Amino acid sequence: MDETMSKQQIIFEINKLRQQLAELEGLEEPEADSIRVRKELIVSGKILSKAFQHIPDPVTISTLTDGRYVEINPAYEELTGYTRAEAIGKTALELGVWADYEDRNRMLKVLFEEGRVSAMETKFKSKWGEIFTFLLSVEVIFLSGEPYLLHLCKDITGLKDIEEALRISEESFSKAFNSSPIPMCISTFADGILIDVNERFCRITHSQRERIIGHTLEETGILVSIDKQKEIIAILAEHGSITEMEVEFSTASGKSRLGLFSAELLNINGEECTLFLFADQTERKQLELEILRLDRLNLIGEMAASIAHEIRNPMTTVRGYLQVLRYNEKFAQEVESFDLMIEELDAANSIITEYIALASTKKVELKPTNLNTLIKNIHPLLQANATIQDKAVILILNKLPDLMLDEKEISQLVFNLVKNGLEAIPPGRSVKIRTYLAGKKVVLAVQDDGHGIDPKILPELGMPFRTTKEQSVGLGLPVCYGIASRHHAKIDIKSNDQGTTVFVLFSR
Repeated sequence: MDETMSKQQIIFEINKLRQQLAELEGLEEPEADSIRVRKELIVSGKILSKAFQHIPDPVTISTLTDGRYVEINPAYEELTGYTRAEAIGKTALELGVWADYEDRNRMLKVLFEEGRVSAMETKFKSKWGEIFTFLLSVEVIFLSGEPYLLHLCKDITGLKDIEEALRISEESFSKAFNSSPIPMCISTFADGILIDVNERFCRITHSQRERIIGHTLEETGILVSIDKQKEIIAILAEHGSITEMEVEFSTASGKSRLGLFSAELLNINGEECTLFLFADQTERKQLELEILRLDRLNLIGEMAASIAHEIRNPMTTVRGYLQVLRYNEKFAQEVESFDLMIEELDAANSIITEYIALASTKKVELKPTNLNTLIKNIHPLLQANATIQDKAVILILNKLPDLMLDEKEISQLVFNLVKNGLEAIPPGRSVKIRTYLAGKKVVLAVQDDGHGIDPKILPELGMPFRTTKEQSVGLGLPVCYGIASRHHAKIDIKSNDQGTTVFVLFSR
């Protein structure tokens, strides 16, 4: 027979002994088979003694009346540090074994109410002050007709440590998941049903968590192309994770965004799931383009400032001689050629002027100016240019506060924007100039109803030499960006197949 026995076997043997003792006590006179019964008791006692000594969990026997130990097993000595000599005759309270006195009261209450204690979680303290967590079971047993308490302790300290570590890990993950500025969600891998989302995800989808759970990403408004979805599923199935894949996706509001997509396969309660992360890179990409645009503007401006006079001086001389020769009778037959050369020199000089306007070091003379007044003053010139093309410039001006502006530069900005708008529309149409307040911003909006701008080109607008027109150097809009930058203003362009609007936002 094995030297160790389970708790259930011990309890079974104890109850068997209790029943046999009760039978013996009920006999008025010794009968013939009483000797056989006593022999069985002795044999059972030896079995119980072996089990008691070799069971790997702490086991003790104490008196029912005052709880003094009458026996402890080696496992109890090893775990608590108290030897048999130190423990026998003492109570758990005297030894200081109870880590929490309330656990003792709770154990006694259950024992007196139910007659036994089964797997009660409690904490014991060793001789050295170390705390252990146990599942404590207590049974009433009878030895030689006297009631005693059998304590069986299952050490679950390691399990509790694992549970606590898991709880802390889950709590840390939950906090990181919900407070992350990156949109995150968890879905089933098989059908893509969302089982959890974080706060940031709810914001970009403009939905409440309760309404998102149980739906797919497509149903929440986060749309990725079908081809990209197939690629994501294939990579996850093969490698189990995706790191920073660049994808285009649209939000619930219909806006197209550019982001870095990461995913990881997880096993949650036996089901294969996917953790998704969307790192929106739209603003960062726009900022990179803005920095690139400003770098180019600065470079061209520095070049222009350094060579403008060296180029203009000989051009001015050549233009002067051409004008003189034009009126010489000897060259009367070449008047058209002279006019053409002078016109080309003027065009080249105009380009140089635009180059100089790009210089970031250009000084501006800021003074209190009302944007509406400035626009009204230059409107006749704008309208005259539009009339020649059978077009119109319409003003829709709202009351505005004065701003610190350089009148010449803002006039040039308006001229350039209106010129671009007029070139984008056919005869019979008009360009609208609107001004209004938007929070703490003063907004100048120049709107045309042309065919719009290709979305692929839109992010590159404002780059020097980037133009959609055949007869254009591509410096008009960069000049506007330079002027806006010197006035601490921001340019935003919205375009679709119904037309294009350029917004210039000034801070008050």
